[in-house]
Amino acid sequence: MPRWAQGRRSKGRFRVVSTSRVLPAEPIAFRFRTRLIRAKATKIDKEMPNVFLLQVILSRTDQRISVAVGLLPPLLRGWFERCFPEWGLPNRLVLKACKDGWDQEFQIEKSAYAKWKSLQGIRIPRYFGELTYRGIKAILLSDIGGARVGEPAGALLDKEEFRRLIKDTLGDLAQFGALPDDTRSENFHIVGDTIMAVDFEMVDEVASASQIQDLTDWLAELYGNRQQDLLNSGKIEE
Repeated sequence: MPRWAQGRRSKGRFRVVSTSRVLPAEPIAFRFRTRLIRAKATKIDKEMPNVFLLQVILSRTDQRISVAVGLLPPLLRGWFERCFPEWGLPNRLVLKACKDGWDQEFQIEKSAYAKWKSLQGIRIPRYFGELTYRGIKAILLSDIGGARVGEPAGALLDKEEFRRLIKDTLGDLAQFGALPDDTRSENFHIVGDTIMAVDFEMVDEVASASQIQDLTDWLAELYGNRQQDLLNSGKIEE
């Protein structure tokens, strides 16, 4: 079972029968602020060649700095972590490169992470910053894990439970006056007992509470249809 499907506490009457194939990993390296990061990179989806799941490979320098920072007094350690956040990154990350001709959307996504800063790590991934990867600008994010809605492991909830969870997520995002516009099912992950959103290259302003309700109803219907498709194809079962 893929790592993103592990740790998911299955609730309801469904279980996974078949999982998606994991794409092969390749070694990559890039510089983020003062740190050279080496990692094994796996494309999250063959349809999204610009998004990579990273497993960081710790160098001796990484390990030594981690030990040294851990020995610092609390105040000094806090200052170091604020000034040099690149040395406190988790070992699993997501690298998202800007698609060719998508400069405006790239800026929109960065602005969205700033707008929803207080929801980072709760409703959306944590945003660590911008970098250059193979001559292309990119952003570095936390790996939220969980199961992508639409995949077998992300279709185990009852439809009404999904509706409740997605409404909570959309409601929290809407408090800041915006909602993601690209609301395909794969842009939501079921993580434990919550739903988190990803991919903010397109964002809409929220005009009314009915807009949240309409989007909730549409996503719940989409979820129910996808769940039925997976049942019919034998990828999940009751």
